Amino acid sequence: MITSIRYRGFSFYYKDNDNKYKEIFDEILAYNFKTVKVLCNIDDTKVSLIDTKYGRYVFKVFAPKTKRNERFLKSFVKGDYYQNLIVETDRVRSAGLTFPNDFYFLAERKIFNYASVFIMLIEYVEGVELNDMPIIPENVKAEIKASMDGKIACLKYAIGRPTPG
Repeated sequence: MITSIRYRGFSFYYKDNDNKYKEIFDEILAYNFKTVKVLCNIDDTKVSLIDTKYGRYVFKVFAPKTKRNERFLKSFVKGDYYQNLIVETDRVRSAGLTFPNDFYFLAERKIFNYASVFIMLIEYVEGVELNDMPIIPENVKAEIKASMDGKIACLKYAIGRPTPG
């Protein structure tokens, strides 16, 4: 279940009403965490593997710098993409689908339904990153994709990718 509150000036959505996510968010705002590895560092998106007292997580900050007017207008029509993503991820994981990484919290600076800054905490799965793996045969990729698509369709889980990278 995703809990929604106003917290430290953000619209804050977090999993299972678990206070540890508020604690981690407080540590992030105080810059009191250890960055293990930078995973993405482009103009509007920063993604890092961080270490907290609760373990390792993927930490993402997204602050879109382009198409602000378009995003503002779309927010009234399409709703909040990341808010929908955290709710839908929680729903399908509760139904037993485990391939999307779990989404622990989302903090947004909002004006009406338009968010200008997104801060996210996502599950980190220990192991070799796909980018670091040797070439994966196309038939294996196709089998994985078919398996995921079938499960996604069954649970009506379809979320697009709003950012490159």
